Amino acid sequence: MTLIDDRAGALSAAAAPAARRSAALALLVASHFLLNLDSAIVEVALPSIKNDLGIPLADLSWVANAYILAFGGFLLLGGRLGDLFGRRSVFIAGLALFAAASLAGGLASSPLLLVAARAAQGLAAAVISPTALALLMAVYPDRTPEERTERNKALATLGAVAATGGSAGYFLGGVLTDTFGWQSTFLVNVPVAAAAALAAPRLLPRGVRPGTRGRFDILSGLLVGGGMTLMVYVLLGAQNAGWLSARTWGLAALAAVALVLFVLRQRTSPDPLLPLRIFRHRALRGANVIAALINMAIGPVIFFLSLYTQQLLGYSALAAGLAILPVILTVTVSSTLAGRLLRHLSQRAVMVTGLLLFAAGLLWMGAICGGAYWAELLAPECLVGLGGGLVFVTFTVSGTSGLDEADSGSASGVLTTAQKVGASLGLAVLTALADARTRAAAGGGAEAGQALLAGYQSAIWAAAVPVVLGLVAAVVWLPGRAAEGRRAPGALRT
Repeated sequence: MTLIDDRAGALSAAAAPAARRSAALALLVASHFLLNLDSAIVEVALPSIKNDLGIPLADLSWVANAYILAFGGFLLLGGRLGDLFGRRSVFIAGLALFAAASLAGGLASSPLLLVAARAAQGLAAAVISPTALALLMAVYPDRTPEERTERNKALATLGAVAATGGSAGYFLGGVLTDTFGWQSTFLVNVPVAAAAALAAPRLLPRGVRPGTRGRFDILSGLLVGGGMTLMVYVLLGAQNAGWLSARTWGLAALAAVALVLFVLRQRTSPDPLLPLRIFRHRALRGANVIAALINMAIGPVIFFLSLYTQQLLGYSALAAGLAILPVILTVTVSSTLAGRLLRHLSQRAVMVTGLLLFAAGLLWMGAICGGAYWAELLAPECLVGLGGGLVFVTFTVSGTSGLDEADSGSASGVLTTAQKVGASLGLAVLTALADARTRAAAGGGAEAGQALLAGYQSAIWAAAVPVVLGLVAAVVWLPGRAAEGRRAPGALRT
């Protein structure tokens, strides 16, 4: 009995860390799901917000854009804050701010207060997103091939669950707005974020080793925060202001100057906000380029699918959300498979496979002509989702592997920034292209529906261009099987 008891005790002790890691993974995945959910859930409620608060149509976009500006503008800063001051502490602070901002948004009685609450939500998201990814890497280290396999599984789970957040946001936003009012799309975040903040101290490591803390460079923070915010603002407003307008070029120049000054300061600073040494990693450079390119395609395409199904196929908002569901489901499936594939295939092979599937789906989808959903969209949506899941997991693995733990927050911030900037640029460019094509078709005598269809077709086909460029980046920068095989566990950090 003693031997049996000893073995049972040993198994229980071994199971405890595994259960704790699984609980930590669930917490971090839930935080990413919440952020993706929030980026979409409020958009469904915009018409109700407009009617209730009397926001002019021209100003309504700021309810969404304030979140995007703060989120995209401060991601690099948010990632480094965790490296400097402790990722767990910064993660908890971000969740507390997100809960408070959501409560303020739900109770807002004026447009100004609502926009301010959305900006605060975006700022909190800019802290939570990269810090959560860095914490996941601390929970699942990358020192041996076995640990690398476990990390890839965790990243696949993160990608699979987080990918469902956007689609769930459109669905849940409609249900909550119709049932409880637009305020509920904000208030639903409060208990979830608060519960996550309370659970974090018991489940997550501190995430900063002794001696890794540095001095916080306020000027660098202002330069990168201001530069990134201006860049995202330019991309959001370029279509309305005009790509060649003085406003667009002037603000773009200011953003470029701020970011160049930021980079120059990082080269000489003893405690850089963004350690430039991380860009020595070839795979990291490739991962960030691919992350930006793939997000130029996926977000805008889902946006155009939503418009197409509602404006030309006559779907309701809820039905349009359900019509996009195959993309999300297949992303979930292929994200789960990606971790297994990376055990047997190189990052380059998995990435190229995913990009080829993604490009094939877009080229097929661009042939829409107003026919039945089941015949025109279901299969290409599945191809896009299958390819997207492989790509998302692989660029996350490539962009976060082989780094010193002290730099993982910065690397996570850079990777998430690449995705947000890519999505903003893609939406701006493809929307302008669709609008120009629609106007040209209408000017040529096409009916309104046919003109819209021509615009959507052009935008979806054009979305395949950054995917093809991603193929080139994958071949050039991502490691093949031979290169991965030469990388010894002890050489993972440079």
